[in-house]
Parts: sequence; structure tokens; C-alpha cells
Amino acid sequence: MTTETLELVVFVSVVRHRSFAQAAAEQQLTPSGVSRIVTRLEERLGARLLQRTTRKLSLTDAGMIFHDRARRILSELAEAEAEVSANSQQARGLLRMNAPVVFGRLYIAPLIERILSQFPALSIELTLTDRFVDIVEEGVDLAVRIGALADSELRARRLCDNRRILVASPAYLERRGMPAAVSDLVDHDCLVFTAFHRPHDWQLVGPEGPVSVAADSRVASNNGEVLVDAAKQGHGIAMGATFAVHADLLAGKLVRVLPDYEFQSSAIFAIYPSARQLSNKVRAMVDLLENVITDPPAWDAALRGKISGF
Repeated sequence: MTTETLELVVFVSVVRHRSFAQAAAEQQLTPSGVSRIVTRLEERLGARLLQRTTRKLSLTDAGMIFHDRARRILSELAEAEAEVSANSQQARGLLRMNAPVVFGRLYIAPLIERILSQFPALSIELTLTDRFVDIVEEGVDLAVRIGALADSELRARRLCDNRRILVASPAYLERRGMPAAVSDLVDHDCLVFTAFHRPHDWQLVGPEGPVSVAADSRVASNNGEVLVDAAKQGHGIAMGATFAVHADLLAGKLVRVLPDYEFQSSAIFAIYPSARQLSNKVRAMVDLLENVITDPPAWDAALRGKISGF
């Protein structure tokens, strides 16, 4: 590591911990050594980066600008090192992976044979759950996540759109009638996905923009597959992610309801720890997912020209 890189690493560590002592412990240096490195950096730049008092450390205006650049430089350097390493080393070891239940069963589990064949030194532990998984706390190497992403220190690779539409069985629509407008949904049985923050508040987007619908339900579940099955059995109108309902739509087991409306847009991502921790096994799996899950995805392409709105 060059002197300049060491200065950046130490400075970013000090800012992260707001402590010379904790930064020293992280970098295996003495607190006085850390202080000297930061002072040397300030002298080289000709600007004070930190305000030091007996109680706390804070960034100066110059320090904030330099810290932002320093973090980006270190991140890009780590990514470059990981990329070179990935090209020269084989993916190996145990890959702990997590995915939502339905998507994981339909699209990740079938990849296991390909993973084991393509990477003979790699083993995989796949967990399927619809609850939020803190991948750092729970020791997960890679997660597939559906929906909007919160700000975090994690890395995200966008894989594809996640379109979610309204569906019902032909039998249900024959019995209860096809809704002609969003307002008609209040007179229908809705099948509600309880894992949402506000499950009975359906946020749709149509020709006039966003619209909210109060969904009254006789059947609710935290599992999307249960709700799709209930829809096929004629129990009501469900939200269906196209990755889960495209085959039933093509087979005529489900019909699209209100084709001018969809649930608010979301996407499917591969989530993994920051680049500094990125391993060959994670990079190899992310690259494989990108090759398999195209954008637009194959399940939406299969509906093009056959189902209204596609």
C-alpha cells in the first residue's frame, strides 16, 4: 500500500469511527501513529480536514469534500482489485444466498445444477424467506431482493423490472363481473399480500397517474403463491407479479384485470456487501444472475402481444 493510499484509508477510518483510537485499532496502528498520518495528509493538502476537541471530531468543509472523494476512490480501487482477482482465481467455498420464497423457488433453485457444474469448487446454501434479511448481520453473501431499496452501505446490481398486475380467474369474473374502473374494486373480493407495509392500501398507476384503492379482503397471506392459487380457485382479485403469473395468464387460468393499471414500479436486485468484501464466489454468482435474468425478463417477453398491456 502506498503512502497516499494509507493516508486515505486512515482518514476514512477516523471519520467513520469519529475516533483516532478506534481507527487505530481497525488499522492495527497506534493512536499517535494515526494522528501523525492525518496531520501529514493535512500538511500535504494544505488544508485542515478535521476539527479536533477533547470530546469529539468533526469534519471541516474541506474535510467533507475530501472525505466524499476519498471514499469513492477507495471503493473504485477495491472494485478494480476484486475484478482482477475474479479473473485470475476460481470461485470456491460456501456461498450463502437468500431469495424471496416464490422467486427463489421458480428462478434461483433451478440454477443450482448449473452453479455446481460451472463452479466445481463452489458449494451453495440457499435460504428462501419473504422477511427482510440483514445480510451482514446474518452472514449472507448474496441476496435477491424485490422492491425499492433503502439507502445502505450495501451494493446492489439491478437485474430487471418487477411488474405487478391485477389478476383473477375467468370463473370469478363471470360470477362477479369484470371491473370497468379502479373504483369498482371496492365492490370485489381482493386477495391481500400482508408482507406489505400497508397491505390493504393498493397503490396503482394508470393513465391519470397514481391512484390508491382500499382493498377489502376475505383471504390474506404473507405468501404470494397462496394468493395466486386462491385467485385461480375463484376467490377474488389478486396482485400478481408477472414472474409468478405469466404461465397461468398464457394458459387462461388467470385473466388480467384493469389492464391499464399496474402496481407502482419496482425492480429485482442482487444485493451484496460492499466491494471491499466482495469475493470471487459472489462476483461469479452475480454475473451468472445477470446472464440468466435479462431486462426485460423472459417472463414479460412471453406475454408480449398475447396479454393486454405487454
